[in-house]
Amino acid sequence: MIKRMIIGVVILFAVLLLMLPKTDDASKKKMASASMLMCTQNFRAAVADQITHDVDIDQVFDNKCPDLISELEVDELGVILISSTKHQLSITLTPVLEGKQIRWSCRGEPAESITSLCKD
Repeated sequence: MIKRMIIGVVILFAVLLLMLPKTDDASKKKMASASMLMCTQNFRAAVADQITHDVDIDQVFDNKCPDLISELEVDELGVILISSTKHQLSITLTPVLEGKQIRWSCRGEPAESITSLCKD
């Protein structure tokens, strides 16, 4: 009886260990790329607003995630380049006008480290 209980507890711990989130380097980079996208959400909305109103893009990025985003550039067409030196990631967001809405086309490098949220 006690043996069965001990074996059951060991199996339970093994299952729980398998369910823990991965903390390897690739997983950390994917989480970082998703966080980079979230940290730029308000900025992208402001740029999209300027594109849809056909005015010059003059937004300045207020970096609230300096531990993730080391640099952000936006060109006159609204293309945004986000880079992280800490995680060796770069994400390019290209605005695509669909009617009166902007959809962001997203590509990142290295591709295997970029979140699945960032797909064309």
